[in-house]
Amino acid sequence: MTDYLATIRGVLPNGRPWSTSRHITSAQSEAALLTTWGNAWTTQWNLAVTGFGVAYTAGTTVTQYEVATLNGTMNKISKSTSTPALAGTDANSAGAQGTAVIIDWQSAGTLKRQRGRQKMPAPAVDMSVDGVLTNTAATNFKANIDAIATAIRADGSTLFVFNRYKTVTDGAAPFTKTVLIGNALVRDQLGSQNKRERKVPKTYH
Repeated sequence: MTDYLATIRGVLPNGRPWSTSRHITSAQSEAALLTTWGNAWTTQWNLAVTGFGVAYTAGTTVTQYEVATLNGTMNKISKSTSTPALAGTDANSAGAQGTAVIIDWQSAGTLKRQRGRQKMPAPAVDMSVDGVLTNTAATNFKANIDAIATAIRADGSTLFVFNRYKTVTDGAAPFTKTVLIGNALVRDQLGSQNKRERKVPKTYH
């Protein structure tokens, strides 16, 4: 089994990049997992009524899938990419670009290092009310993320998180892996994209 980092990348309506990733352990080759990862995301993006694309405006796009092979310290040693051309279909205005859909993952453990989190771009404005996803939008996001996880796990591959860089208070050594189990938890409330926003050059008048 090999450890990988699988990533989806795209562009927001304001021209800034976005991405989200998951760590995967798999017996598939790098190229084969790229196909599995890309097909899963493309399928869920393109669903006519409930897909990811329905939640985003045409300015939110998907432009790259990447699967990178990792070494024992979780650094990339090789990667394979493909170039999809997906875009949202919602005719409403784009959501606030500093916000995000928050997706949490659980494991059999109870520690903070044993949980996963990822973010997706803010959906179009009709997908939330006062910063809270509508029931339909939240249900669809969860169903799509769960379907992607199911596709990845179908051959015995697993999603995982790991402890970075130093031994933590519970004695776990650096790069201790924890397998994520069950389905995703999609937060009703939109979160922030603080890390991404810090990278944006500031302008002044």
